[in-house]
Amino acid sequence: MSAVNNLAKKLVLKRDLSPEGRITNYKGRIRQAIAAISANMTKLVLLNLLMVVACAPMIATYFVMRSQEAAIVAGLNFSTGIGVGFGVSDDTLLAIEKIYDLRLMGYGLAILPTFLLVGLFASGLYYCCRNMLWNTKVKTFKHFFRGIKAHWYKFLLSFAWLGALATGFACTLITVLKETALTGGANAGWWVLMVFIGILALLSALYMMIGQGMYVCYKYTMKEYIVNTCSLTLIFLVPTLIVTLFFSGIAALNFVSIIGMFFMVFMVMIGFSAFAMFNVAFSQYATDNMIAYLYEEEQKVKLKEQEKLAKQRNKEKKKQSQANNYGHGKKKKR
Repeated sequence: MSAVNNLAKKLVLKRDLSPEGRITNYKGRIRQAIAAISANMTKLVLLNLLMVVACAPMIATYFVMRSQEAAIVAGLNFSTGIGVGFGVSDDTLLAIEKIYDLRLMGYGLAILPTFLLVGLFASGLYYCCRNMLWNTKVKTFKHFFRGIKAHWYKFLLSFAWLGALATGFACTLITVLKETALTGGANAGWWVLMVFIGILALLSALYMMIGQGMYVCYKYTMKEYIVNTCSLTLIFLVPTLIVTLFFSGIAALNFVSIIGMFFMVFMVMIGFSAFAMFNVAFSQYATDNMIAYLYEEEQKVKLKEQEKLAKQRNKEKKKQSQANNYGHGKKKKR
């Protein structure tokens, strides 16, 4: 408890941007998110299409690389030897090297721009999801662009960092796979670098699981966002880790052939919007149980102190009034 109390003391307490009277001790955040999705399905589908547009650099890169890989394979020979005296060169290793080099260049160039665009659009999506969870009015495109205008720089900074990590992890992974395919094993340094970047990416994902929702629900300086998010992530470490691993596991299904097809269809239809809604709901679970609660308690203490001071002033005024009356009475007797 002492560790939690120490972290709680570091929190910068402010009221969030929600309307007066919002329920902060809401029970059942999953149920709340599902209800918000059901009530705003059409709007969320439209917002999801905008997020798909933000993925255009990665989508274009994928199809370009597919055609380029086909061109590489078409120009090489993969026959080993046909009978005695009919030796034919085998270009398998050359093909592997060229394909991995192509992927290294493609993903290395496409991931960061995609993340930047997704981050920019996410600021509008999260703003709309916040309003839906608060049961306030949402005009899809108007509030989407209002959210971008108000919060773009916060999301852009976070997604630029995530994009850099994703690029680094993808490039090291491709290098490891390339060296393993060509020589039977990758250099230990690449493995260490890949694991290190993976750990950084996991820690960053834990931060984002609370931080992204806080960006649109509270008005802080960037330093205060970082301090509050890090403190809340440590306080709610177990649930944050479980939620992060759960969504990471769902995303990993994309690499399973048959399931991956259904996953891609789901993401195109409503996947980005659904994730954002659950993300904001989880973030509010953390902030409502700590920041909102402690802020309300702080306000109650301040109110009691103000009432106490007001009573004390009234008593002093009464004493002063009685003293003045007593002085006037003495003068009259004289």
